[in-house]
Amino acid sequence: MQGSESFPNNPDAASSKTRSLLSESKIPENRGLRDSLILQNQTAAVLERDLRSTIAFPRTIPRPVREKIAEILTLEILFGQPYEIKDPERFIGTFGAFYPILLTLRNSRPWPKLRKIARKSRGAGTAGLKILLPLIYEIMERFSDSSTSVLHAGHLKELDAGMEEILSQFEKILKETLLMWGNTTSSEFSGRNAQGIRNSEEFVLQEAVLDFMQKDGYQEFLEKIMEGVYWRMNEFISEMEENLELFDTLALLFPQRNWSYSVKELKKEPFYVQLKMLKNYSTFFEKNPDLRKIVDFIGRREFDPPSDRIHLSPFGKNRIQTVRFSDSINNLLPMEAAKLLNPSLKKKFYAEMLEGKLLTYQLLGKYYTGPPRIKPRGTMIVLVDTSGSMHGAPQTLAKSAVLAMAKRMLSQQRDMKVILFASTSQHLEIELSSRKKMSEKFLNFLLYTFGGGTDFNTALASGLKSLKEKDFQGADLLFITDGKSEVSDELVLARWEEAKKKYNAKVYSLIVGSSGAGGLSAISDYTYFVEMELDSEGSSGFVRLIESTEQKA
Repeated sequence: MQGSESFPNNPDAASSKTRSLLSESKIPENRGLRDSLILQNQTAAVLERDLRSTIAFPRTIPRPVREKIAEILTLEILFGQPYEIKDPERFIGTFGAFYPILLTLRNSRPWPKLRKIARKSRGAGTAGLKILLPLIYEIMERFSDSSTSVLHAGHLKELDAGMEEILSQFEKILKETLLMWGNTTSSEFSGRNAQGIRNSEEFVLQEAVLDFMQKDGYQEFLEKIMEGVYWRMNEFISEMEENLELFDTLALLFPQRNWSYSVKELKKEPFYVQLKMLKNYSTFFEKNPDLRKIVDFIGRREFDPPSDRIHLSPFGKNRIQTVRFSDSINNLLPMEAAKLLNPSLKKKFYAEMLEGKLLTYQLLGKYYTGPPRIKPRGTMIVLVDTSGSMHGAPQTLAKSAVLAMAKRMLSQQRDMKVILFASTSQHLEIELSSRKKMSEKFLNFLLYTFGGGTDFNTALASGLKSLKEKDFQGADLLFITDGKSEVSDELVLARWEEAKKKYNAKVYSLIVGSSGAGGLSAISDYTYFVEMELDSEGSSGFVRLIESTEQKA
């Protein structure tokens, strides 16, 4: 990585493993080698994981060159690293006609917009690359074949007669570029003269490309042939600007699914109605700061160690254990400090301090026993009351809160389970975890119309069962309900208290349209009371936090 001299002339020697072109990438030197290696690994991961099928599609352009071109555009779009070409002739010797195409792309109007979209969403930026790369490959291949020339096909009839010479020269340098790329691989087996032949080809290509770029009107010509690329990029950018949040949500719910790189095509899916509801609930959540405040607080807590690994330490400061004799001035009893106000008792105070006989508090605190570790973010179990009393405004709030929580958990790679409960016979579990991805059921939940009775006993039993599962031990629990039910099963409550202590779980309750938590008051650590108003259409409104209480043992 010593400047342009490390730039490989042989594309095939560069990398099936994508040996990066970072030697020419504009990376600040003060970031060091470590940041360069991180960026190199990230780029290689994108090419291998996200762009593999795009690059692997059979083409005339050799695959190593396709990988190189993809790497350059990935650095520019996804990682915001403008590719610095320190030696244009050396670059042309490797990439030929791609050089003027790259410069034209950089100066186009859609280019900064596409990079801006990629900064907001890595997934959207990757989708943009999946559109852009095949278009660039296709331009280079179609113009290099005179039998299928775009001109002969009638796609550039609007070009002036004077442009035909530029077109002819452009086709020529593309042919020479593809010929050089093809010979690069075979020349490795041609003996000692291979390097000399390759250098000669590169020199001829350099001269041809630079001569083409000296022609009057060459830039206008390239803009003309790139019109189709610009149109497709602008269409994609427009779709993303309107549906970026929807796209990101679907990418979280369906991480392995390819949306044909276009949000428009989502409308062809059977669950288009769910997607519309998804967007409505996301918008509703974003417009309500009180609801965001609650979800942010609940989703921030880290997983704590189980209670059997927490002990008291004499070095802690958060709990008074007893009173003892010591020489500690910081923990003096007030009666001892009062001696300093009396001249005769002042000497006694200092004598007792030297002897360690001052009356002081003994403080203890919690500490964690076990090997050092990084605390992972915890899992979440959300229990949603889907009874008839939740119909209307509470239903909208519940779905918006659950959707917001799902997006937060999935983006942090934390597992989540949604349990829908009403009467004894109405019970459904939806798991969004590394083990299961029940995303279709989750989208169906957004269409589900609440109705039926309320049975907290069954709901609490389901939450308790989930809490004992290996993947959800120590999970936080969030109840969303109107609280209009009591818990009649005292055994379930007792088991809940035992499980909370054992797994160090926290229970949150979001109470909608009611002044009491009902049967949840006995187990909730945090309780939020909210009121909600909707407009006449029932699709928008606001949420206001009335009261937030914390119950401590």
